[in-house]
Amino acid sequence: MKIHNVAASFPSRTVSNAEVVELVRLHSKNHQGDLDRSLRVVKTLLDRSGLVSRRWCAPGEHAIDHLRKAATEALGHSGLAARDVELFIYVGIGGGFREPANSYMVARSLGFTRAECFDVTDACMSWTRAMSLVDSLFKTRHLRSAMIVNAEFNMTAGGPLFPANFSLENAQQLEYMLPSYTIGEVATATLLVPDAPDNFRFTFHSRPEWAELCTIPGAGYDGFSTPDLKIGALGVGRFTAWGAELHARLEEELPLLIEKAGIEGYGADIVFTHSSSSTEWQKAVEKHGLARNVFHVYPHTGNIVSASIPAAIACAEKQGRIKRGDDVLFLMGSAGMSFAATTFTY
Repeated sequence: MKIHNVAASFPSRTVSNAEVVELVRLHSKNHQGDLDRSLRVVKTLLDRSGLVSRRWCAPGEHAIDHLRKAATEALGHSGLAARDVELFIYVGIGGGFREPANSYMVARSLGFTRAECFDVTDACMSWTRAMSLVDSLFKTRHLRSAMIVNAEFNMTAGGPLFPANFSLENAQQLEYMLPSYTIGEVATATLLVPDAPDNFRFTFHSRPEWAELCTIPGAGYDGFSTPDLKIGALGVGRFTAWGAELHARLEEELPLLIEKAGIEGYGADIVFTHSSSSTEWQKAVEKHGLARNVFHVYPHTGNIVSASIPAAIACAEKQGRIKRGDDVLFLMGSAGMSFAATTFTY
């Protein structure tokens, strides 16, 4: 399998850390304690994570418009039109439908009406899981093309983050609310073709015993899980992420993943990581001789969830940091928890 093209469409509004802090101030009317001190902690921790700004939709911008732009760009110079794509997969957390799968509605809106459609939902790992699945399907079916799309637009008012998670009631809540302030928005489209069947190598590892560390619970979630004080700490439909512990678990798991994948000191031309804290990821990969060619998008995108890797590839290509024939490594850590290391030639 080869990536024929990957495209990303970012919304127009650039939001700085200082602006996020002011939004928290605006919505934290019932804060108990020293609000100014809590806000200084928020700003300090965001800055230390490597984050400078993230992109959010301005009024009048819609996810479907960014999906259309990304899909059109991904098809560009491919010789393919939307009607020629045979497999269309929507991935990630952001989306407008629980039924039918988001892929059907997006395909209907964008003209991918001849494609087989389904969704893959595995938090930030969703795109990587879908890539692995397409790689397998190319080897077992006579498919000529596939497209994976996502639209991580999770800052919509009334959604899992805003404005509810910007209402800080006390400093202790930062332990599981701070990651909410790192989230950015983007749509991506990845066009894949079945060339070079042995190109991609995927290594996955799941640790469900840590599943409580990052959740968005639905109504009745307690009937589908063993109760835990960390699950749903903010309530139904709210994004809850224990950020420091998530990165501690990543640091614990990464040596095992790298050993399993056989990539210690791997000399990739470029390395991508999940777009959570670039500071923490840089420290983690430096321990394994993988930091020389890391390309981080997090400082200017924030955490863009399942779009982290495809958006990074698209940005790197526009900046001339990746070219055809380059050896690529990407590393992913996701809610669940799950971890992945993937190598391929671009």
